[in-house]
Amino acid sequence: MEDWWLVRDDAGHAGWMLAGRLDVDAPDEIAGYAEGQRIVGAYQIAKVVDPEATTPHHEVPEYVTVLSPPRAGLPFDFDQVRVFTWSRNHHRYETAFRLHPIQGFLPVKVTQVIAPGGSIPGFSFEIATGDNVSVDPDTGITKPVNPRTIHYIMNDTRVTRVGPDLAPIPIVHSAEDKAKAKAARPARKRK
Repeated sequence: MEDWWLVRDDAGHAGWMLAGRLDVDAPDEIAGYAEGQRIVGAYQIAKVVDPEATTPHHEVPEYVTVLSPPRAGLPFDFDQVRVFTWSRNHHRYETAFRLHPIQGFLPVKVTQVIAPGGSIPGFSFEIATGDNVSVDPDTGITKPVNPRTIHYIMNDTRVTRVGPDLAPIPIVHSAEDKAKAKAARPARKRK
């Protein structure tokens, strides 16, 4: 199986591209944290000011990213969500939030949420409620049969789950991950 992405350029032209030949435009500073995973999306969620940053106006963007294993034909779009915030003390990106392994689906929506004292950044995405997915016969796009939308907000460097769906998020391990974990366990001696 192959994964294809529908892409659109700045001029509005659209077309299908093979996912393995496509790189998501993510800053090198956070791409190094991918740990062998493929970055599916990197979305700017906020900006902070660091007087020692070398960026224009000393503003540094913060990101929510979604990643997947570097394999084609998976029944989900991503299996990991990470939020990278900028440390004003250490002048570098740090992981503020990480959720994995899940069965996540695009799109990731970045919003501003009204809160006491102003607005704060938020993001949401869909997850599968089980193994049941539907495949559109015309496009081949895979979607969960009964998706759940999960919402988070970010206040400074703290990421908090909010919204109507606060039920536990199913953590999903592949058969390959389970086999690796079993092989890594030390053998027990029998007496």
